[in-house]
Amino acid sequence: MTAIFMGCGAGSTPRMIDLVGKEAFESQELSDKNGEWPRVPTIGLVVHADDTAQNAAPVIINEYLETLTRRTKEFLRQRCSFQSIVTIPRLSHPVSFSQELKIQGQLLHLPYEIVVVFSSRENTGPIKIGEATMMNQMGGIVIENSAIAEIGILRLSDFQMVYWTQGW
Repeated sequence: MTAIFMGCGAGSTPRMIDLVGKEAFESQELSDKNGEWPRVPTIGLVVHADDTAQNAAPVIINEYLETLTRRTKEFLRQRCSFQSIVTIPRLSHPVSFSQELKIQGQLLHLPYEIVVVFSSRENTGPIKIGEATMMNQMGGIVIENSAIAEIGILRLSDFQMVYWTQGW
């Protein structure tokens, strides 16, 4: 499982904690347990873009999320020996994201869900050319948006995140 998350690096302003809820991150065992993964035949997969994703460069659109979901399912089948990867559908009535994860996990009898959240972050600062900062009378501020991807493995029996990483 760890191979999925290699090279993600570190980012800023995680949003998954706000979507899933702080209580899911309270577990003291937030790790990949040295690469060991309990052999479960079925896992859920949720690929979600929050409201900021439309501001990312490149923009996170629905077609991209569908493609990523399809490719992730194929990767998990081939490399991780899951018998079944269940894509978690959106509920027809509005509830919070964390409630949706709980409800769908219970309805589908899933032990774990892989949760992927896309969002964007905005960096502002002085315009730089190489290593030199431009100083001018025009303000010289640049705004840069980039996509952030967060990936977590959520254990549904106690609603605890057992693995989490982010990258951009």
